[in-house]
Amino acid sequence: MMYNIKRLAILPVLIIAGMVVAMGQNVPFKGNLAFSAVSLTVSKPDSILLPSGVSSVKLVDGDIANFKIVSQRGRKIVVTFSPPAGFTGISKAKILAKNAAKKDIAEIDLAGLATDGLEGEHEAPLSSIIEVLGYEANIGWTSLANNTRPELQGEEISSSLFRKAGKGKVEMIPVARYSPDFELPFGYYINNGAMPKMNQVGVLAKAGKYPEHQTLFPAIAKGASSFDPGNSQFGFYATGPTHSAYSEDVWNMLFFPANAVRAIRTYSVKNAAGKPLNNTYLVCFEEAKNGDYNDYVFVVKNIVPVLNDPFISLFNGQNFNGWHTFLQNFGINKDPNSNFQVKDSCMYAVGKDLGYAMTEKGFTNFHFKLEFRFGGKRWPPRENEKRDAGICYNIPMNEPDSIWPKSIECQIQEGDIGDFWLLGFSTIKVNGTQNVPADHTRFIKQADGEKPGEWNTVEVISVNGKCVHIVNGVVVNVGEEASVKSGRILLQSEYSEIYYRNIKIREL
Repeated sequence: MMYNIKRLAILPVLIIAGMVVAMGQNVPFKGNLAFSAVSLTVSKPDSILLPSGVSSVKLVDGDIANFKIVSQRGRKIVVTFSPPAGFTGISKAKILAKNAAKKDIAEIDLAGLATDGLEGEHEAPLSSIIEVLGYEANIGWTSLANNTRPELQGEEISSSLFRKAGKGKVEMIPVARYSPDFELPFGYYINNGAMPKMNQVGVLAKAGKYPEHQTLFPAIAKGASSFDPGNSQFGFYATGPTHSAYSEDVWNMLFFPANAVRAIRTYSVKNAAGKPLNNTYLVCFEEAKNGDYNDYVFVVKNIVPVLNDPFISLFNGQNFNGWHTFLQNFGINKDPNSNFQVKDSCMYAVGKDLGYAMTEKGFTNFHFKLEFRFGGKRWPPRENEKRDAGICYNIPMNEPDSIWPKSIECQIQEGDIGDFWLLGFSTIKVNGTQNVPADHTRFIKQADGEKPGEWNTVEVISVNGKCVHIVNGVVVNVGEEASVKSGRILLQSEYSEIYYRNIKIREL
């Protein structure tokens, strides 16, 4: 018998002597069954127990030809779904059960999800999967594919870490899978420094008698569908043949930058009537990069989102506490022309003087991010050149202030945002090639995420010598084996007016 979370989602009931009592009134027994199948094939069978006293059952309403009551033995009925040729989408019907007095005593809603093939463009959209399961959730799109950018879609929640909501275990129930065919380990992880500690809960099965990789309620080959994380904060993961997908973007960007940055989208769950189901969420995985998020879908129960932001602000929007400035012609904290200012809660650089603002504190293994926007002013000798600035990081704590100190730079220059610059004879390896140590060398970005003329979000991840540059959610450059692995961070003023805001860091 398959998992059937629809039955778990209806109003709580108390069964007394074969009668269902809900909210203090006698009502007919109501149940739900959901199926999936490719056209001209037969789904996995599923079953349900009816109340006592059933004399007859029959299919009524809707697409009754697509469903079949395979058997009835006492209170147990077994049902299958078989969509006809050319039919895709959702079929619905009902089973009506009567007692010997011909009185209706049970009603079972049936829903079947039909596709016209396996994998690729034949797969069922996530919105259809949610509907056939009997849930309501605005995911933000209705087509098969969408995108994997980090912007929230529809009613997606922003939290990527969770805690157990109450006593008992967390249930992680697989309710859909539309992916290539392989065994899939899944579970939860707990952050442990710069490496998440993975705890396997179960393994989804490969295809067998039924296409377990393209179905509702995929089978579990081994393991379980529940776990107990204690009081720890945790995220979710699944591991395919080429990579793992994590609920926190940072680990996807660091470990598997060629795949989806937002590998998991999570939604709170409502029943078909729009009533929220407490402490219950849909966790939807993206295995590839087309943004369908139907690869592995879990209903997770007994969890609450962790709402605290793991990032801390490095700039208070009022003054330069925690920073010092350096200007080429004036030195440390000498700024006679007010080149660096606080303006509209931003760190604002007029740009006329060459220099930077640098953190007093150093960092080892971190995720740094900010937003920037260029102003209109440019200054000699670059008044006719591209507007330019940059983020330099991993500046050794004993490195003297200069233009420019030993560091790795994430370039912020029009058209080139995310390039690596290796300054002060620092080195890094990109795509297997290491730069020759020099005063400054460059690796051009591998992708483009720039939004000219707008506020742009730039992120830098630096962990144990691996450095990743992200522009507006797009991984644009990745380097490894950096010669400088920790230190301070600076923001440049380089003959262009620029605004920096939301300057934050998360230490890993």
